Amino acid sequence: MSLTEIARELLDGLHAQLPESGFRLVGVEVHVGKMVDLDPEHLRAILCSLLPRVEVQVTVVDALLKCKDCGAEYPADEHPCPVCGSPNAELAHGGELQIVRAWGETIEA
Repeated sequence: MSLTEIARELLDGLHAQLPESGFRLVGVEVHVGKMVDLDPEHLRAILCSLLPRVEVQVTVVDALLKCKDCGAEYPADEHPCPVCGSPNAELAHGGELQIVRAWGETIEA
């Protein structure tokens, strides 16, 4: 799937939640995890082209692991767990690719 198709899918999900009339989208904030294999600035450029006159913020989310043994969360580059030494962990953050916030204004229909 191309980055443009990914951007379109994000926006399709957003538009499905917005009112059909009487609302103007002003801005969106997208979270992209470091473990997601895409260029955040390229995604931002595509979103800006698809959403002219809308503020687009793209935030990169650091990768955090969660220890399956003690529950500690820690940066992925500190593996194994710095608390208990366990190698058993799962990705807690850093795999996101989602619109986390959208804002707009009411307009006369």
